[in-house]
Amino acid sequence: MKKLLLLTLLFTATITSAQTYFNNIEIYSDNGERFTVFLNNVQQHEFAENNVAITGLDAPAYGLKIVFENPNSKNIDKTLYLPEGQNSLTYKIIEKKGKKKLRIVSMVDHLSEIIPTQTRRVVVYNPNPVFSQTTTTTTTSGVGNPDNVSVGISVGGVNMDVNVNTGNNGVYTETTTTTTTTTVGGGIDDHYIMEGYNGPYGCPWPMSEADFRQALHTIKSKTWDDTRLSIAKQVVAANCLFADQVRDIVNLFDWEDKKLEFAKFAYDYTYDTGNYFKVAQAFEWEDSIEELNEYINTH
Repeated sequence: MKKLLLLTLLFTATITSAQTYFNNIEIYSDNGERFTVFLNNVQQHEFAENNVAITGLDAPAYGLKIVFENPNSKNIDKTLYLPEGQNSLTYKIIEKKGKKKLRIVSMVDHLSEIIPTQTRRVVVYNPNPVFSQTTTTTTTSGVGNPDNVSVGISVGGVNMDVNVNTGNNGVYTETTTTTTTTTVGGGIDDHYIMEGYNGPYGCPWPMSEADFRQALHTIKSKTWDDTRLSIAKQVVAANCLFADQVRDIVNLFDWEDKKLEFAKFAYDYTYDTGNYFKVAQAFEWEDSIEELNEYINTH
């Protein structure tokens, strides 16, 4: 009886002393500078942001690395210790004596709801690398007289061929679906990984699509090319763009000389410089394309 009582007391003490961790954190940049968060060497979100919230952190500590979009900003690399219980913590990135530091702003002893907004990225903690997935579907329809039509289907990475008997002069539809998954995280990357692109890059972390669309709308809203050019240069100088995005901005200008001036300026702020030939699609005159090519070749 005494032994049973002792075991019961030991079991109760173990349960009572067990620590529970389930925290949410939010990290934002004091000056709006964009960054990417890694926890235990795993990238937690796809694109650089200036405000990132991560929920479901169930360990007392994580290896934290913050990689800034600006290559001149030194990364923050530290151990992030979290309190016991269910808490919501807010941190901000400040700069002190030329060095980036992480400072806690607030902590509440309950899990407050974190709502995603245009300026806040919210993700659930993932111990596995984040990934991007692209699905391409091609459908071909027609009238013919094959007795059998072969349809290729890919489900969960397994390829299957399905033969459909249409009979003579039957109507057939052939659908092909291709799904490609590309790992973005999985370690400490010093630049964004673009699916299918292995060429040179001029800047490491492209701006998010939402931020780009907002910038594009702002530039487009201006009446004069000079004003559009001034704003476009400000946007590009503070960010990193894809070649497709540069082309979209070039298309906003009415005058060929403004298009060319911006295209030259934006080259240094383009991630996939190997794709810069796409920018030529925005020009009307071959002379402009030749001048841009000469600029790039001698740059």
